[in-house]
Amino acid sequence: MATAAEKELWMNLQEREVGDFRIYAGALDAARGGYTAAVEVHRVRGADQPPEVVFSSDRVSGGHRFEAPAAALRHALDIGHQAIRLREAVAS
Repeated sequence: MATAAEKELWMNLQEREVGDFRIYAGALDAARGGYTAAVEVHRVRGADQPPEVVFSSDRVSGGHRFEAPAAALRHALDIGHQAIRLREAVAS
């Protein structure tokens, strides 16, 4: 059974599949309170190449602090989706 700390950590991390990509988003505890958004995007399929990290930032939006972890997660996921759209636009 998971501890309270493990449950909180799990609730502050999300993973999403988007086409050939996987977004890992996190709401990290900020040093002075609140949460910062972090995101990493991996290309996991396609392009006949091994999987690779295509975008990574643990200080999304310059380290802006969000009051709630859900807001930081939403922002991290939005940035991950933007990174995918930009990569696809450049590739086409």
